[in-house]
Parts: sequence; structure tokens; C-alpha cells
Amino acid sequence: MPATPRPTLLPTLLLVRPQAQAAQQAQRLAAAGIAAQPFCVEDTVADDAALAALPQQAANADWLVFVSPSCIDLAWPHLAGLPLAAKLACVGRASADKLAALSGRTVLHPPHGNDSDALLTLPPLQQLAGQTVLIVRGDGGRPQLGETLARRGAQVRYAEVYRRVPVQADWALFDRLAAAGPSPALLITSSHSAEQLFHQAGATRRRALLACRFIALHPRIATTLQQLGVVQPLLAADEPALCALLTGPR
Repeated sequence: MPATPRPTLLPTLLLVRPQAQAAQQAQRLAAAGIAAQPFCVEDTVADDAALAALPQQAANADWLVFVSPSCIDLAWPHLAGLPLAAKLACVGRASADKLAALSGRTVLHPPHGNDSDALLTLPPLQQLAGQTVLIVRGDGGRPQLGETLARRGAQVRYAEVYRRVPVQADWALFDRLAAAGPSPALLITSSHSAEQLFHQAGATRRRALLACRFIALHPRIATTLQQLGVVQPLLAADEPALCALLTGPR
């Protein structure tokens, strides 16, 4: 389990997540007095065929489960205004708040935790015999959620509405921040992004990268960071926790 001490100083925060979510989060953090900039090592590309098929899939579902903010951003415009009978669920509070605001409906989500494990503990998802669950995700998502729901009797379907593609991060920005000091902090939102970040950095920037402060959204991501050489990643499960970490007492 990674340690969670408070840092003595957190400089500019680089948001290692898809561009749309990073830009939105940077604006929210700026309003809270936190300097943050997008730093994308991979982005999402919509699957037009999957999005075109989504309304019919959703019409035949009892549950729609969205696994990430990217899924909501891409999929909900194709569902808004439709007379959907399906119940809505998300794996985390931030996604649920976003979907509730867009849909005007109640969204099931875990009160604690922000992953499939937490969602799967909720009573409405224990007995699903005869129900169809449509999981809206990117290509190649983790299988645990669907496999567990299927064991509980659900007919599980998938709408893989985007694929992940690598993009070259703004390493010139990183180099300027690292040279000016103190080293930037990085918010890492997926294990895959963490791996892509270190792959792009290569041997030439590895030392500078490891001098940064890393913040992970989930213990699984923190474990990946440790495997990549990060000694003491911090944990912030959601944006309020992140803001508290960055602005709280030192």
C-alpha cells in the first residue's frame, strides 16, 4: 500500500489524462487556486459504429453502466432525449455527478471507492437474473465487472465507444518546469497512462520524471507507479481529496 504523507510543496500539476477531461479539470482547479495543465500521453478516439449502435442497445437494456468520464462525454449525446427505461450506474462519484447533471436522473454509484469492486458491492447489483446490463466502456476494458455481473445472472453486453491512442506529450513544457524548479507534480488517472508516460520519457528523462511528485487516483495505479520506480506515490481518490491534498495544511 503506498504512503499518503502530505507534501511540503506541490508546484504546477500536470494532468496525465485524456485532453477533454484534462482541460475541464484544469479549469476547475484554477478556480480553486491550483495551477494545473493538461499533459496527455494518450487520448480517446470515438468509435463511430459503436456510437451509432448505442441507442438500440440502450433501448434493450435494464442497466447502463458507464465506466469513465470519457464514456459519458462520448456516449450520452447519443442517448440524451431518448425514453430510456434503463437504470444508470457509474463506477465513481465524479462520473455519477457528471451523468446525473446531464441526464437529470438518479445514478447508482458507490458511496466509497471509485472502481468496479466498490460498485459491485451495492445491493441493486446482487441479483440480476433476467436483466440485461450494457457496459459502456473503451476497447479492452477490464473484464471483472462484466464477468461478475454475468455470474449474478445478468445478460452482459458491451458498447466499446472509444479506443485509446498514444499522443506525444508536451515534453518541452515538462523540461521547462523541471529546469525552473521545483519539479512538477503529476496526476495519474490510469495504469495504462502511467506506463505510456514512462515509455515516452525514456532513459533520458527518467531521472527528472522520478524527481516529480506523483498522485494516483486509485491504489492499483499507485502500485503500477511503484513498479515503474516511483518511491512514494500519493493517493487522492477524487477531486475534493486532490484539492485537500494540494491546498491543505502542510
